Parts: sequence; C-alpha cells; structure tokens
Amino acid sequence: MENFIFQKILEGYGKRELYEQLREIYGYNAKYKSFGKRFLRAKKKLDSGENSFLNKYSNLISYLKKNNHSTIIDLSKDLNCDYQEVYNLIRFARTRGYEITINDENVILSKDRVLDPVKKVEQLETTEIIFGIASDLHFGSNCCQITNLHEFANICSKEGVKHIFVPGDVVAGNSVFSGQIHEIYAYTAREQENSVIRNLPKGQFKWYMIGGNHDYNFVKRSGHNPLRVIESERDDVVYCGFDTAIIPILNNVDLMMWHPSGGLPYSLSYRLQKGAEQYAIGELQKMALGKKDIPTLRFFLAGHLHVQLEVLIGNILALQCGCFEGQTNYIKRKGYNVSIGGYIVKASIGYNGNLKSFESKFHLFAEIENDWKSYSHEPLEKIIVNSKLNKPLFE
Repeated sequence: MENFIFQKILEGYGKRELYEQLREIYGYNAKYKSFGKRFLRAKKKLDSGENSFLNKYSNLISYLKKNNHSTIIDLSKDLNCDYQEVYNLIRFARTRGYEITINDENVILSKDRVLDPVKKVEQLETTEIIFGIASDLHFGSNCCQITNLHEFANICSKEGVKHIFVPGDVVAGNSVFSGQIHEIYAYTAREQENSVIRNLPKGQFKWYMIGGNHDYNFVKRSGHNPLRVIESERDDVVYCGFDTAIIPILNNVDLMMWHPSGGLPYSLSYRLQKGAEQYAIGELQKMALGKKDIPTLRFFLAGHLHVQLEVLIGNILALQCGCFEGQTNYIKRKGYNVSIGGYIVKASIGYNGNLKSFESKFHLFAEIENDWKSYSHEPLEKIIVNSKLNKPLFE
C-alpha cells in the first residue's frame, strides 16, 4: 500500500482523488480519515530531506548503475535504512522500470536480462473475438504516426474491438542505429514513456504489448524497461514480456506475438513463414513429449520489419503487421517502403471446438510528416521532487 501511495503521489494524485480511486477500482473500504493518516505519512516520508524515500531511492539507483550489484546488507548500511525498507525501495524501483533482481541476498541491476511480467494474461474470450494489431509504434521518433494511430483506434472502437496487440517497439529508443539521435523528438526513456502515456489512444479496449529491439535499447544502456513504467501508469496497458508472448484468446486458440531480429530478407515472406513453421514444430514436439494434447497456435503476429503481409500456413494465420512509423532515413538507406497501418481480425470457434472462421483486414494510412509536432509530450502531471536532489530520478 505504501509503495502504491508513493507512486500515485509522484503521478500527481491528491488525497481525495486517490482515496476515491482506491475505493472504486480496488475495493478499499477504510474510512477517509484513516486513509488520510496513511497518505500524510507516505507524503512525509517522500519529502523529508536527506532521509526521504525519494532521496534513498535516487541513491539506490545511482549505486546500482555504478556497481551493477550489491547485497541487502550493504545497501542497508549505505542507504541508512532497515532491510524491509531496502525491499520496499527495490519494489518501487521495479514499478519505475528498473530490472532489479534479488538472488540469495544479492541485488543486481540487469542490463542483459528482462524479468518476466508480474501477471499472466488469462484467456480473453471463449468462442468469438475481434482484435486489433498495431505494431512498431516508435513513440519518440520524428516519423511517429500518432494521428494515424488514433484514427486506427477509432476504427477499432467502431468495430467493437476490445483487445489491441502490439508486437514490439513501443518506443523508439536512442542511438539504436547510427544517426538516430537526429531523428527523435524525445531523447530519454522518461521522455519517450511520457509521450506514450499521454498520446496512446484510449477506448473500450486494452493494449497488450511486448518489447522489441528499440525498447530493449534502454534496458541494455541502464537496466530500465520502459514498458513496465507505461503499464504502471496506464490502466489499459498489459506488459507481456520481450521478443515473444503467447496469449490464449479463445478456447484452445492461442495468439503469438513475435518481434524477430535482422533486416528485411530477400523474400518478403521468408522470415514470417520460417518463424511460424518453427513454432508450429515446437507445438508438435510438446505433443510428442506429452506436454500438450492438441496444437493451439492459430494466429502468429510478427513485428519489426514495418511491412504488411498475410500468409495462411496450414491452419495458422501469419501476419507481418505493418507499423505506425513513417520512412526514416535508416529505412530509406535500406531501400524499402513501410506499410503504415494496422489489422483488425475477427475469429470464431465452431461446434467441434476448432477455429471455424476468421476475417482479417489491414487498414492502410498515408504518412503525415512531422505529425509528432501536433501533440504535447509532457507528463499530464509534473513530478515534484525534493529540491535537495541534485540528480534526475529517471533517465
């Protein structure tokens, strides 16, 4: 509860506003007066000078960035707090995107390993589903197509979509390729996260996201995972891990998101076909070993390549999902064109329990140059930190 209050205070929530949210969404049933005392204690802990929670949190991140690892005992001494507060600081740091692991009392800030998502996605529907796909959003890029993304989200709302899948590259990263720094409007992880949090469309749907190579850029530089922050600050975002995620969408029907590596192959369909085939073979191996009764993979969604393609491989619909980023100089140097837009897919199960039918449609949009300039990318509420802090909390 204390960590939750800390986070909400940093997001700009007031006492009454937070109390009402706790009651409405989380079923909190304590009296307002009782909650008020907890709120004031948390706020005092955040704001009380050198011994404040924020100051200790800042020191924790600075120490781990410099040394990569420590122990609970050493951190307790260095931060001047008890073991429980060290654990609280680590839990809070995870909500702010830092990939911190604890292994036999050793505390490690990982730049080469991403922790699994906290929650497993349960089956979304039973016999029918309509879902959208919006890949490679690249918030932070000068070529980010925010207006087109909103238009696509409006179409999804009209079609009754409740779930939108994002197969990687939610943010643009920084220095992922040579010269990228000249093609982004937001430079730090926090700036790019703010752009997503403020401008990702809202509707009667949830966003299911995996990280790609551009998102991972911030992990390998500073151990900071932007998708965890976005999930913590947007109730409609579900973080599903990095590179791959399998989500049960109907009875015995799974959808897989995949963010491959490498550039566009000589044949447009090559990587998509081979990827779907390998995962289909993996299902057969599990069946042979008795780990699975029937094959369930029916939808295979690939990001990364920024092109649109649809291939039916047996009973698996494999989609190269396009993007919402225009022609960057990097893509122009590679010599291929992007497909700006997203899919809407409708699927249903027949009486025998097998996938009965599906219908897919790609909604294509024209590129809007410098579209990012039409939007504000500042946080909705300014984060107020202690004036004694001489370093930024987030990078």
